[in-house]
Amino acid sequence: MLSISSRFLVSVIIAMGVMAVQTSMSNLFWLLSVDMPISLVVFISTLLSDLIGMSFNGEVPIIGVVLVGLLIAFVVAHFVIKYTGLARVPGYMFAGAAALFAIVVLMPLAFYNLDLIAGARTFIGKCCLITGGALSGYFFAVTGDEGRAHD
Repeated sequence: MLSISSRFLVSVIIAMGVMAVQTSMSNLFWLLSVDMPISLVVFISTLLSDLIGMSFNGEVPIIGVVLVGLLIAFVVAHFVIKYTGLARVPGYMFAGAAALFAIVVLMPLAFYNLDLIAGARTFIGKCCLITGGALSGYFFAVTGDEGRAHD
């Protein structure tokens, strides 16, 4: 099995990947809706550049926000699972979803209701990103072997 830190980093990459792809897709679909031609090359290059650009560019790289959010959520989930007997998979899925919920719904409240992530401007966009957090929690839960005796 993967080490905890490797599983965690892959979980962050999953959440960040969903965020970048969802944001790129929503922007590209908007361009298509206003009759802007989008070729396959533009589509693929946009997805790749958004994955790198959203992750590492800016004053505060989004991947850092996702990393800190998931770290806090997974640590809390670890203790909740350990002391309550909650099953690992739903516990970590809820933790991942809660972390992304905080990032896309609660964090903008601190910034005058500005959505800092373009893909989170709509309700469907927020739902997709929160689902990405749940997927990252699912990966973290199913790839670990510690605490399996409790499941």
